[in-house]
Amino acid sequence: MKKQMEQLLIGKLAKSAGVKTDTVRFYERSGLIARPERTAAGYRVYDEAALKRLRFIKKAQSLGFSLEEIKRIVTLRGRGAETCKCVIAMAEATLAETELKLNELQRFHEGLKRNVKRWKREPRSRAGAEFCTLIERAGNFVRTNKTGKEVRKNGS
Repeated sequence: MKKQMEQLLIGKLAKSAGVKTDTVRFYERSGLIARPERTAAGYRVYDEAALKRLRFIKKAQSLGFSLEEIKRIVTLRGRGAETCKCVIAMAEATLAETELKLNELQRFHEGLKRNVKRWKREPRSRAGAEFCTLIERAGNFVRTNKTGKEVRKNGS
């Protein structure tokens, strides 16, 4: 006996995935998720695959992928040898960017740790201004975009 797949209306789908209904509609318009079937009354009816895709999108975003990159990744899934080369290139670029981010976070962590110790010893320090400066200096790593051009994070 086949298990009946649960059908989800947009509200339940959005809540289960941890997004808003507007986000689901946007992803649908953008082609990130498939257009669902509709009930006779016009309600969107999604399946578990849509929920799985939304969770994948959120996870990929949390790892720093843009929606454009996510769309490209899911489009490439399972398309053969040429696709594998493209995926490997994307993975290598992602690896390089991840290493840069990790290094930047490590430098930020070390500077923050050093300053917190000092701020505790010197209660009348300029902790607020120095904390802002520490944040402003963080995250300005250089990365290479898909065309090979170097770009600075935060537009610097």
